[in-house]
Amino acid sequence: MQDDFGNQLPASAVFQRLVEGDKRMGNIESDVAATRKDQHELRMQITDLLEFFEAMQGAFKVLNWVGTLARPVAAIIALCVTLAGAWSAMRGVKG
Repeated sequence: MQDDFGNQLPASAVFQRLVEGDKRMGNIESDVAATRKDQHELRMQITDLLEFFEAMQGAFKVLNWVGTLARPVAAIIALCVTLAGAWSAMRGVKG
């Protein structure tokens, strides 16, 4: 085997380079495994976040419906209170 400059390498140097390459490859494989694990955890967290946002979107729809109903209901209650007050005033004058 030759080095980058065309010089012949001894067998021990070739073996040493193979051992070092094997160590580097092992480190790369463990780094890839750790990265995949981190990606999986991140994917699960993002999924949870999306579920939360979808739930909040539904909650806001419900609150919007409640808000839409609140104005007419408040107007009806105000009318009833006004009529009850007028009725009480009328009864107080007669009595």
